[in-house]
Amino acid sequence: MPEQLLQFLATGITIGSIYALVGLGFALIYNASDVVNFAQGEFVMLGAMATVALLNAGLPLVLAGLGATLLTALVGLLLERFAIEPAAGASVVSTIIVTIGAAIFLRGVVLLLWGKGFHALPPFTGDTPIQ
Repeated sequence: MPEQLLQFLATGITIGSIYALVGLGFALIYNASDVVNFAQGEFVMLGAMATVALLNAGLPLVLAGLGATLLTALVGLLLERFAIEPAAGASVVSTIIVTIGAAIFLRGVVLLLWGKGFHALPPFTGDTPIQ
């Protein structure tokens, strides 16, 4: 029973930290640009899927994570440059529609590239559980 409690605690802290980072992303983007980015979740998914793809291509975990971060940042910069910036000065509803459209577009691209199946990262600590 204590082992399960420690596992639940570690899992809860890990998942909670991910949600906190996503929430910070929402806050940073809104405070910097006054745009509510409804594509934020798709950027998280894109980073995760790119990490899995780079790992499957043979890169080590650290390089795969850095590469996925750079790729996701590049996609974010492209979205800003070609979708958000041209809508500058438009109504709030227009920018919301642009970010919802970007979310739908990113989701579609990821579905085309990686499919609908489940993808997982390999265990960071090896195949044997920590005891």
